[in-house]
Amino acid sequence: MRDDASEETSEGEERRLLTRRLILRPPGIQDAAALAAAIDNPRVAMNLVTVPYPYRRTDAEIWIERERSVEDAPGASHIAISRNQGGLVGAGFHRPSTVWPDGFELSFWVAERFWGQGFGTEIAHAVIDDAFVRGGVMRLICAIRVTNGSARRVVEKCGFQFRDTGMVRSIATRGAVPVERFVLERRVWQSLKAWGAERVMQDFGPARIVEGSANDVDESSAA
Repeated sequence: MRDDASEETSEGEERRLLTRRLILRPPGIQDAAALAAAIDNPRVAMNLVTVPYPYRRTDAEIWIERERSVEDAPGASHIAISRNQGGLVGAGFHRPSTVWPDGFELSFWVAERFWGQGFGTEIAHAVIDDAFVRGGVMRLICAIRVTNGSARRVVEKCGFQFRDTGMVRSIATRGAVPVERFVLERRVWQSLKAWGAERVMQDFGPARIVEGSANDVDESSAA
């Protein structure tokens, strides 16, 4: 963490995204308790192959510190906060792939109490737009557990195309799990935006990047 609190706040503001119902912003140490509470749920953790289970506050703090330390690297991480009620809804991020050297991996999740309300699509769409618009990404890859039908529906609605199947190591299950890999090329995303063919753009509208004062948005603490 940086010692200069004003610098940290300013950088966080520059990375915020707004959707109809959410504020997406970089994680801060104040979010550790809320992140731990949401992910320390087997129905959430077992679908996220890079997190341990049980998931403790120290795990959240380690992840936050790591994400803050690579802010200047390619990719970005955002937690999603409810604009109306405050509180953590989920998270989404894109980072360079360790498997696909010419692509970025997309990940997203939603806390269980917000399931079935379209938040997964809203988070994914915002992160995808951020990756292609500001990140200059050419290709996004998303690996989804074969048992996670809701996540598969989200990426398909966002324009991802099925690529192949495989096995990945899951920290939560302490073993390998089968996944389906989906790919979204920049040219396909551009076509969807131009044609208006992606329904989520009608439902939620494009994410808006916010660069300004924290007073622009009334944001409650997620912790």
